[in-house]
Amino acid sequence: MATGIATRSKHTRLVSFENSNSWIKRHDSEGTLVIQAGYRENPTAYARHDEENPIVVIDGQLPRWYGALACQGQHVRIHGRSKIETAREAFSACLRPSDDGRDLIVVSSHWDVRALDSLKAALEGQYKVIRNGVEIRCVVTQVLPVLEGMGTYNALQPSLRPGSTLLIELGFGTAEEFLIDASGEIVDGRPVDNLGIYNLVNAIADDPAVRTLATDASGTINISLISRCLQCDTLGKIDQSNWQAIKAKYVAEYLKTFQGYIRTNYAAQSQAITNIVLTGGGAALLSSIQPKVAQVFTIPDRPQTASVRGSYEHQMSLVGV
Repeated sequence: MATGIATRSKHTRLVSFENSNSWIKRHDSEGTLVIQAGYRENPTAYARHDEENPIVVIDGQLPRWYGALACQGQHVRIHGRSKIETAREAFSACLRPSDDGRDLIVVSSHWDVRALDSLKAALEGQYKVIRNGVEIRCVVTQVLPVLEGMGTYNALQPSLRPGSTLLIELGFGTAEEFLIDASGEIVDGRPVDNLGIYNLVNAIADDPAVRTLATDASGTINISLISRCLQCDTLGKIDQSNWQAIKAKYVAEYLKTFQGYIRTNYAAQSQAITNIVLTGGGAALLSSIQPKVAQVFTIPDRPQTASVRGSYEHQMSLVGV
């Protein structure tokens, strides 16, 4: 696996990219770009588009309207597709006008070490994109794959206590956990289905007050609506105080299950583990609803984008630029 960049021309740009089934993330010298991964195909001329909600034409196909605005209506959900399969189109949606004419070196993360070569093959090559009416042509000449969450670890490492670190990246559908030894090497890792924020959303969806408001005429509960409203003050006709109480109740239950999972599965390593790091969008959500989470776990600044930012800064430090 490549760990550095041999040469850099004035036309070369280093970027960090993280593909997700919920939010796709890009970071470079111009800052962080976060876009909701779902999209509406062939939007109307009235669709309000901006940097975070772009209308993107990929290789001459039908326009796609990405972002939180597009996902408020009927949109294409990508939860059933692998991150390798969606990597190229997701990266296309994150291209910027300043990428035009450049060679891009991409630091990109994935949870499965066996898929890193496939990730490289998916991202490398030429791109032709029209983003918000601006044509962008560029080439990804090199992909530097990293395991998901290691960007967060590299960013936090100077402030961590000596010893092993259990790092858990909380996503919507799944979580990824990695046990990292004192030297910064991964000892073990795996995806975990029962820790994803989807489990919290499902528990809230079963609450009688929520179920009544979030169920459509066909009897289907709108999981996307509940997910969005976890970051809002209200859900439908539920007033602010009741909605906050509902969220706090189920987050407390989720955290009890979460801590029990750690105690059960890492009992043998508990004396060696001196840091438990939570990162990703799930960590951001939990800490916003229950601030005391930050007293129990180490949570980086802006955890939703900590890994993509940390991967970029770490690679820049290796290049010496």
